Amino acid sequence: YATFEISRYDEHCLVIKEKTLTPDVPYGNTFISWTQYSIVNNGRNSCRLVCSVEAEFPQGPPMVARQIKSGMRTGTAEKFVALGEAICRYAEAFPK
Repeated sequence: YATFEISRYDEHCLVIKEKTLTPDVPYGNTFISWTQYSIVNNGRNSCRLVCSVEAEFPQGPPMVARQIKSGMRTGTAEKFVALGEAICRYAEAFPK
């Protein structure tokens, strides 16, 4: 269950924030995953993608908070690698 918000959009960058709820995973009701995608225009037909993830524990962190954060980082890293690969494939398929 994800919701997205464009928090900044101009000629210099695009920033998208994602809020994800995962009630179906173990301890899923104890945390919210916040992911941010920042795409920065470097000029000269070049850009930089910066991605981050953070866990929020609304009722306080459970005993397994460290494992939850570790799993989030791993899953998010895989997601970002796949996103970067897809962007590269698209850029190669449609060169300027």
